[in-house]
Amino acid sequence: MADIDQKKAQLKAKFKSMDTNGDGQLDFNEFLGLMSKLDTDTATKLFKKVDKTGDGVIDFEEFVDYIYDTGKSKARTTDTRHARLAFLGAVDSISEEDAELWGKCEVVFQAYSGGDEKFEGRDLRKLCVDCVLFDRKFKQNDLDVIFTGAKARGQNTINFEKFKDCVRGIAKKKNCSTTAVQAAIAEREETGVQINATQADAVRFHDDKSTYTGMHARGGRHGDDVSGATTRSERLRASGRLDHSEQEELPWGPTQEAFLVFCKGDEYLDSREFTQMCDDCGLYNRKFTRADADVTFNKVKNKGERKIDFEQFKDACIAVAGKRGSSVADVQKKVHEGQPTKRGVTEADFVRFHDDKTTYTGMHVEVHNAA
Repeated sequence: MADIDQKKAQLKAKFKSMDTNGDGQLDFNEFLGLMSKLDTDTATKLFKKVDKTGDGVIDFEEFVDYIYDTGKSKARTTDTRHARLAFLGAVDSISEEDAELWGKCEVVFQAYSGGDEKFEGRDLRKLCVDCVLFDRKFKQNDLDVIFTGAKARGQNTINFEKFKDCVRGIAKKKNCSTTAVQAAIAEREETGVQINATQADAVRFHDDKSTYTGMHARGGRHGDDVSGATTRSERLRASGRLDHSEQEELPWGPTQEAFLVFCKGDEYLDSREFTQMCDDCGLYNRKFTRADADVTFNKVKNKGERKIDFEQFKDACIAVAGKRGSSVADVQKKVHEGQPTKRGVTEADFVRFHDDKTTYTGMHVEVHNAA
């Protein structure tokens, strides 16, 4: 800190020679005269940042403390950070480097290298981005040239001594003092590496563990399910999502009879037949749509199969009731009342020579009379 104290003393001495009224404060014109190497825009941004009261003057002691403070107590925007770096380069300094700041810079160097002292070009680029060092004078292409010049031939990493050479090269490119770049890097000692992450989108077959199959469903790496359930329907029932004991249900005998009618001759119901059954039974409403019926069917069926049996159909009735906001008994009643008497059958037209048996001749007469 000895070098910084010397710079503060030097700047204060210069201030006293320009403070004509001796009030210990700077107005904007006095500030411009003191910082003749700063352009007007940079000086204006810095002056407004320090003038917290907005009265058009700043206390010189607070101004100097703000400029040379390397802590994180003062949040700085990108513009004011550039202004501060420009100011540090504009001050006539006794030494171009601060030996004590190198200690803080080494801590930052270790943090950005991951602790293995293998500091790569991408680590230096990340540090420059976090410290807001890039500007119109110093661009990423300039950084690549500086890093290439510092590293040894055939190597992709640098040690701390080579890192110091990079800092000096950055300061030279930005046309500011090495201390200015040191101070910007030292600020990262307390804040650490800035990590920018994007939240992943939800993926149903990864995040919804009820969709897991095989060993994952029986306590593999993705869960600790030890219920012994192997099918999706069994897992859902084991988890309580399809618990029949808490439902208001009617006897399932009539519902099973209606189920077999909708199955068209076998004992299984496919997806198309299930959605058609929901339509015929009037189960669709604003809460339960055809798309919900497809989801419900896929929820209760076994993986790799295309049809459901009656036990799975009972689970589907519970799921439909929950989606519709009604009781299971209401769904059972609609299924029973909605079953068709003749499903998929078209009544044939009357054909005289087939239906009027008095027109039969030959062998057909004999067979008809015998019957």
